[in-house]
Amino acid sequence: MTSEQLPSRRTFLSVCAALLVFVSVGAAAEPAPEREQRRFEIEFLTMMIDHHFGAVKMAELCDGRTVHTDLLNLCHQIKTAQTAEIAMLQGWLQTWYGVSHSPELDRKMQQQVDRLSELTGAAFEKTFMAIMIRHHAAAVDRGREALLKAWHAELLNMAAKMIGDQGDEIAMMRIWLIQWYGVQNLDHDHP
Repeated sequence: MTSEQLPSRRTFLSVCAALLVFVSVGAAAEPAPEREQRRFEIEFLTMMIDHHFGAVKMAELCDGRTVHTDLLNLCHQIKTAQTAEIAMLQGWLQTWYGVSHSPELDRKMQQQVDRLSELTGAAFEKTFMAIMIRHHAAAVDRGREALLKAWHAELLNMAAKMIGDQGDEIAMMRIWLIQWYGVQNLDHDHP
């Protein structure tokens, strides 16, 4: 099979998500059957609520600070999508495990938000994209772990979608950093 004949990553993830829903229909309101799955899901849901909250707080800073409309639009997209996901994750945590969790910023995330709040223009854009790329990469890594350890079909579907969406956003921001600012390597060209 040639590369042109292979389905796209998005098509593959969509088919996997549909199969997961088909296989696991009816399990939604129950906790995961195994203790390790329950532990993982509770930790993943609470961590991802906080993680998404950090991305929302950073994206909220884009208004009035960005140079490029494309980046401003991405910020609005991040804020909208991840605010909705926070509510969804909180609902699952409550429904499946009877746990309520309000999002909070850890010290590192608060420092990043504080740092971004002091910047505007090109300095803001470069710093925002560098931080958000790393932030999304951490979410993608956790999403991959969820695909291996989670039990609920809804959570597996969300993880697959998150991996694709945030992977696409990482690629987009890397391209913008190169095209707009000549930043070739995040580790060397930008703190």
